[in-house]
Amino acid sequence: MAKDDGLGFIRNLIERDIPEATDRSARAHLWLNRIQPMFQVLTHTRVIDSNVLEQEVAVICNFIQGIGGRRMKILFDFILDGLLKAPSTMSTTGGDEYGVSACELCLSVLSTMIDCNTTNIVNDNFGQIVERFGHAVQAADRSPNEFSKLQAQKFLQYLRRRLGVGDALAEAKAGRKAPATRAEFVMQRDLPGRLSADGPRHDNDHGSIRDIRILPTHQEITSTRGEYLPTTDPSSFHLPGIQGRLDREFRLLREDTVGQLRDAVSVQLEAMRNPKRKHDQNRSTLRTYAYEQASVESVYFNRGLEFQVQFRQPAAKKSVQQRRDWWGNSKRLQPGGLVCILSENGSVLFCVVADSTIVVDDRRGSDKVQGEESSRRPSLADDEAFAYVCLNLAESRSNDVGQALRWFQDIGPKQQRCLVEFPRVLLASFQHTLMALQQMSKRSNVPFDDLLAPAEREPELNIKVVGPPQYTTKPNFSFDLSCLTNDKTLLRHSRRAPLDPQILSNHSTLDPTQSSALLDTLLRRLALIQGPPGTGKSFTGEKLIKALLANKQQATLGPILCVCYTNHALDQLLVHLKRDDVKIIRIGSRSKSEELENVNLRVVAKGAERTKAEKATLWQQREVRDECGNEISKTMEDLIHCQTPVTIRNHLANSYPQHCGDLFGTEDEEGFQQQKQQRRKPGQLLKQWLSSGPQVNSRPRDINVLRNTYAWSLTNSERSMLFNFWLEEIRDPLITNIIQKHQKYERASTEVEKVSRDVDLRCLHTADVVGVTTTGLARNINLLQKLRCKVLLCEEAGEVLEAHTLTALLPSVEHAILIGDHLQLRPQIVNYELQSTSYQGAQYSLDMSLFERLISPLYDDDPRLPYDTLETQRRMHPSVSELIRSTLYPSLEDGGAVAQYPEVCGMKGRLFWLHHESLEDQVAQPDPTTTSHTNTFEVEMTIALVQHLVRQGSYDAEDIAVITPYLGQLHRLRREMNNLFEISVGERDLEELDALDADKATDENVIAQPNKPNVVKRTLLKSIRLATVDNFQGEEAKVVVVSLVRSNNANKCGFLSTSNRINVLLSRAQHGMYLIGNANTYKHVDMWAKVLDILAKNGNIGNALELNCPRHPDPIQPLLVSKADDFLRVAPEGGCILRCDRRLLCGHPCINRCHSETLHSAVKCLEPCPRLKKGCQHPCRLLCGDPCKVRCDEHLRDLDITLTCGHKISSAFCWQAQNPSAIVCRQTVKKIVPGCGHTVEVQCHIDVDTDAYRCTKMCLDPQPCGHPCRSLCYMCKERKEGKITNTNHGICKQECGRKYTTCRHNCRQVCHGEAPCPLCQAPCEVRCSHSKCSKKCHEPCVPCAEQTCTSSCPHTQCNMPCAAPCNWVPCSKRCEKLLSCGHQCPSVCGETCPDVKYCQTCCSDDIKSIEVDFIMCLEYHEIDLNEDPCIFPDCGHFKTMTNMDGVMDMKAHYEVSVEGYPTALTNASQPFSMDEVKVCPTCRGSLRNIARYGRIVRRAMLDEATKKFVAWSNIEYSTLATSLLDVQERLSKAPMPPFGASQQSTKKVLATGRLKPLLLIREWLGGNRYKEILGLWNRVNDFIGQVRREEQPFQRVNDYVQHAALQRKLQGEFAFDETRIQNKAHLQALSLSLRCDIAIISDFMKVWEELRKSHSKIQLGFSKQMEDCEALAHRAAATKHPRQETEAHVYYAQFCAFSRAFTLYNEDQANDATKEGIEKLKKDATEHLAAARDLVAKYGSQTQGIMAGIEAAEKWLRDNVFYAAVSPEEMRAVYQAMAREFLGTGHWYTCLNGHPFTVGECGMPMERAVCPECGAPVGGAHHTPAEGVRLAEDIENLARGVQGMGIN
Repeated sequence: MAKDDGLGFIRNLIERDIPEATDRSARAHLWLNRIQPMFQVLTHTRVIDSNVLEQEVAVICNFIQGIGGRRMKILFDFILDGLLKAPSTMSTTGGDEYGVSACELCLSVLSTMIDCNTTNIVNDNFGQIVERFGHAVQAADRSPNEFSKLQAQKFLQYLRRRLGVGDALAEAKAGRKAPATRAEFVMQRDLPGRLSADGPRHDNDHGSIRDIRILPTHQEITSTRGEYLPTTDPSSFHLPGIQGRLDREFRLLREDTVGQLRDAVSVQLEAMRNPKRKHDQNRSTLRTYAYEQASVESVYFNRGLEFQVQFRQPAAKKSVQQRRDWWGNSKRLQPGGLVCILSENGSVLFCVVADSTIVVDDRRGSDKVQGEESSRRPSLADDEAFAYVCLNLAESRSNDVGQALRWFQDIGPKQQRCLVEFPRVLLASFQHTLMALQQMSKRSNVPFDDLLAPAEREPELNIKVVGPPQYTTKPNFSFDLSCLTNDKTLLRHSRRAPLDPQILSNHSTLDPTQSSALLDTLLRRLALIQGPPGTGKSFTGEKLIKALLANKQQATLGPILCVCYTNHALDQLLVHLKRDDVKIIRIGSRSKSEELENVNLRVVAKGAERTKAEKATLWQQREVRDECGNEISKTMEDLIHCQTPVTIRNHLANSYPQHCGDLFGTEDEEGFQQQKQQRRKPGQLLKQWLSSGPQVNSRPRDINVLRNTYAWSLTNSERSMLFNFWLEEIRDPLITNIIQKHQKYERASTEVEKVSRDVDLRCLHTADVVGVTTTGLARNINLLQKLRCKVLLCEEAGEVLEAHTLTALLPSVEHAILIGDHLQLRPQIVNYELQSTSYQGAQYSLDMSLFERLISPLYDDDPRLPYDTLETQRRMHPSVSELIRSTLYPSLEDGGAVAQYPEVCGMKGRLFWLHHESLEDQVAQPDPTTTSHTNTFEVEMTIALVQHLVRQGSYDAEDIAVITPYLGQLHRLRREMNNLFEISVGERDLEELDALDADKATDENVIAQPNKPNVVKRTLLKSIRLATVDNFQGEEAKVVVVSLVRSNNANKCGFLSTSNRINVLLSRAQHGMYLIGNANTYKHVDMWAKVLDILAKNGNIGNALELNCPRHPDPIQPLLVSKADDFLRVAPEGGCILRCDRRLLCGHPCINRCHSETLHSAVKCLEPCPRLKKGCQHPCRLLCGDPCKVRCDEHLRDLDITLTCGHKISSAFCWQAQNPSAIVCRQTVKKIVPGCGHTVEVQCHIDVDTDAYRCTKMCLDPQPCGHPCRSLCYMCKERKEGKITNTNHGICKQECGRKYTTCRHNCRQVCHGEAPCPLCQAPCEVRCSHSKCSKKCHEPCVPCAEQTCTSSCPHTQCNMPCAAPCNWVPCSKRCEKLLSCGHQCPSVCGETCPDVKYCQTCCSDDIKSIEVDFIMCLEYHEIDLNEDPCIFPDCGHFKTMTNMDGVMDMKAHYEVSVEGYPTALTNASQPFSMDEVKVCPTCRGSLRNIARYGRIVRRAMLDEATKKFVAWSNIEYSTLATSLLDVQERLSKAPMPPFGASQQSTKKVLATGRLKPLLLIREWLGGNRYKEILGLWNRVNDFIGQVRREEQPFQRVNDYVQHAALQRKLQGEFAFDETRIQNKAHLQALSLSLRCDIAIISDFMKVWEELRKSHSKIQLGFSKQMEDCEALAHRAAATKHPRQETEAHVYYAQFCAFSRAFTLYNEDQANDATKEGIEKLKKDATEHLAAARDLVAKYGSQTQGIMAGIEAAEKWLRDNVFYAAVSPEEMRAVYQAMAREFLGTGHWYTCLNGHPFTVGECGMPMERAVCPECGAPVGGAHHTPAEGVRLAEDIENLARGVQGMGIN
């Protein structure tokens, strides 16, 4: 019909056929055959509700209307004329003589037309047609067709309401002409928006809620005026009727939710703007978390705009794991949480945490792959400085999208931003409800508006009459209630013939009040049922649903909509219905019931088929959506790169070509500037332009002027201004493009969603009951409106906010049933100032539900509706129900068997208030950090009482409940109960029981055991239910224990001051209830006072609670408890103090105190087992309480049993002797494992020939690394049929174990094959009595500088400095000192006395038996200490003096007597002659503290320090040399400074020496070009100071000795060998320093050639450099280092070339002195180069790579062209070759000149060779070194320890 043919049919019908139909029959024919069928199609529910056909319906309706309503007027005038003249001709049914059915159909079409085109609300023709139909409906008042008449009236009412909106618009326009009257009216009431006398409060203050944004705006946040909040008085509303009611609920609900956000953000904004000012935190009651330094780091599009925000890490001072745990435990920034980004300028952006936010990137724990570092996803916890969160916009408005994108590509001064989190605030919890209220206000189609908010208000003292549901008005309609009867009796109920409630009660399970409520509800369109606690509200609701479903077809009801406020309540209702075989569908994903998983709409819709039209539309819209998404992603990429130099250049080239030329010059296609064969980085000149320019204080010129001004003439501020303008020109069009495409994407997504909703709608139509929460209904309101449910049932309506209930009243609802109890909990709100219990909030009473308002209206002119109350409770014992019957429900009756409930087990009474006066914790110990309340006394008493109840063994986990009003108390109870365990009856798995019974039946030898119940241990928390009062409504338990908490001198009872909460608290218990609290705190509350009176009258209140022992009910003294410890005194195990007098199941008496059967069953009998074994009659050896073993394990001896293998046994267990074939031979035998050939000792029964046998011998096969394989044989080798089929030793994981030669340590790394060992990372062990070294073991130590040595005794002493080898002859006598025990010291004279435990007389036997003489094998107690005292090192081991002297090789260092005692010093030992620092022979512990061996140890320590110095200096030199290469490489690639852009400094250079010309170059050129290399120059010069002669260990010690000789006239000597001073490192450092100078000057020469014409002259002199070159050459020649000597000559020539070039440019070349100077420079350079060539010729291998430098220097002198002599790659190769000289795997030697070198593995040179350092002959023949060459064992392993000292 929406195509051309269909529209042509409509045109012909209206414009041709209707005018031609003049007689009655033609008119009737036209109506019945053309107009009526067309209208029926247009108004069919499946057509109207289809999202796919939505546009087609709109096309048809608009076409029928025509231009200006011309066609519509012709069509409906034709119909109305027929209706008013001859109604029967327009009838749609045979018996409709009044034409009311035709009115219904036409009004339905008009309703569809006004929804399709909103302009109809101001169309006069449309209004006239509606009014004429109103007259027609009024004329048909006598029609018996009540249903069609009510339907027509419903459509007519809707049309008039919509047209009323148009009239209001017209009045609003007229109202603007007379503002004075409105202002006078507003003066009395500060109404919203423009109705306010002072005008709108902000940009989000409007008179209509349809115009209000859900989330607050910036102006709203900063506004100082209070919001307009309607009160409870409807007469003060600025809108009448239902519009005013919707307006009130919207504004109050928004204030309760969004208002909290608004105030919190306002406080945070003030804190950002004034950080030092104290702010009023009481303005906001909402808890927030603020994260500083927030910035939008990236934006991407993935099915929606998502952006990543970086902020300062709140958990910065923690490890990664600690940060991960902190974020996980804190529950911050959870997906779905609401946050906002706040800028200091006031901009606010509300967002939702995206699901893609991650706490930590788990990929970091996996094996790293190359390039993964860059792909790591930013997370909350990974980075120490910043955290990252992914956000989605809370509202996808264009302004918000633009704001986010502008923040991403920020331009101009940086704004401080803050990320504010609102924990536990979910946007979805209120957003959809508020939006639904806005939509309802727009459509004005709320059912029952005459009952909910009548437009005309008159005092109504009587209860308002509520008519029947519209679907019951059909002729002859009545409810069939047979489905409710027990005997299938036919019962019918209608408004004409109502059923007697007693009859229904007699034939069903309903009691009389439930029957009455059900029958009344069926005949009231808005029905209210009040259900006091335990009266069966849910049961009645289920019966109502059952009755309605039984009449569903007759009433054409469609699905019944069941609405609950909470997911828990909804799940309970739907589960009950599902178990009654009701076909249900649940909407929403928050269900926790497994039974409802398969009936969730999401699951059901997945299995549904789509129509062809739906598939086509879905494909089409998805294509549009995906195309938009791709375009957005591409534009987003452009936005990401919009501030790059290439993008800026392209923009300027198109828009500002002159500026482009000024700032970018001529560039290639990649954006690199071309200038004299040099490539400059993109934007380098632009960067220079931005950072330069005059700094002036004047205001920048207008941007239009700057756009046409030469770029380099602008001031600095103008350049920034113009640059930002360019960036905005690039960025803003991209953002606009993204916003437009995002809007298109959103529209396409909406269309896709609509098609999906069609499938959902079809699925919902198949259900009998649709369940949804109030929030879920608001979210899916468009879908549910199309479902056209006629019946709504709302459970717990007294707990639902009126706003939520109103949104549930869909336009199609004809029958609403609200079930609840307004005397129980009210709706929960956040803002206390809006609560009815608040003094200020009473005027708003937002927490009053619609249910309560309709039952108990606040004003006389409010409608008061009839309601039914259920009066028979079946939950509480009468003594418990009396508490609420006497206070709230006077007509409440006790039904069922509640009076026959058993007594509470273990308690004397079933109801008691335990009074105490222990103060709550916040009074006793105030804690300002918490807002909740706790009471320690009640925690202890509650736990003790619950333990007592659980120990009775009569209650399951669901039977005992502990409830408390405060979360603080709840957490305390949960924490304590979770740590306590109780014994309870467990439920064994049925299969386990069956298997156990089967075993017993088949095994005849099993001894019968007592059948003990299965008892288990579980925490006390799992043995009960624990909840707050608010969360326990609707729940019940057999026994309830209440902790009231509050106890204070002010008698404030907090939450429990309202009757609603008290009602819930007192009505949860079935069998009994025990309250623990201070009665004085509560007695001033009216309801509590009544409850206390009732309890007092019945003796149920007191200071002590009486217990009852079920087994000893009449104790001598009553079992009274008033505190927790009393339970241990009177009932330690849940009974009483008497001993248990019952027999255990085994027959022995129980020895415990009185307890329940459960605890009794858990008692283990400790008597001997009296049962005999079957088959042998041996007694069981176990305890009676232990299960008997199946087999007799009595050990028998003197047997003679021969096994099948031939071995005999003489002893065995009884069960083995009974069956010898079952005996396994365990005789140990030797067997050879085939394949590997290992001989193993195994038990006889083990067969080693099978492939399954695993050889456990160690493999020991050699591995490529040299280690023997230490794995077990079976782990390396696979055997099959006696042969090894596969061998795999895997990676060697043994410790390397190679010995370091610079220390006593071994390499502790996992085997690394041929790779060199890493440096020793152990702490250095060098120490003395004065101090110890704090460095790592591989680092060179500084010798101790103390001038005195502690080696001394009463007979002699050392007078050398501490670091020098001792010059004393150590004493060999026994120490004469006494230990603390009084006996003589066992040590040597001069040593520190050992601990008293080593006294030979007093020590333990273990110490006496220690072997201390390993030569004579004598123990400690056998030693004569007077003859041979002992040495006691720090490690704890000790040996005799003679043994230790042998270990230390004293003969090599001292002349000794015949007895072996040292008598005099020998000649000093040669340097590097000692293998190592001697150690303890037992554990290799240090002997450095033994004074006796000070000469030996210090000699070795000195050698060790020198070797470390050699190794360290080589490593440091290699590092610095490589750094210089890197810096040179970067310098060569650095762009040339732009012409004219140099800022020459006027600062005077004060430096002298070599640094002066370098600083002159830096100041002349300006900028930071040489900043890095000058820093390296300083590092090299620091290194020179560290390796000079004075810093070397030998020189330091020599200086100490010389100083001591001068100060103390020291006579000792220190053998100092000049050849031990390491000159190479110092020479290398000097050479490297000169090379830094050359690198700077040679680079400057290239720059200078380009810039010297535009700059002033620069005077540079290099005489100091040339002097240092000559000094280096002389010293290198003296110490035989030809490479450094050659380098010095070349450097001298290069400095001559530099000097010559500057002289030629700066001086007058015609001057004779100048000519002479130039010639001298050339001559000197030539002589040095000739010397260098001679050295290269003589020492070719030692001077590798230098010849290229010589040739380059010659070219510099000849042509004045300066270039790099050797490439960095060539130099690196040279350094690596030099480093490999110390990486040999053979042995180390020193040549004639003292240079170390390495040769082959055997240890001696095989062929004659030369020293790699100086060329001296080092190799002999046949493994004999050349003359003068000596082995340096300690040096040879250094290369291993320092990894080649080099460059890899």
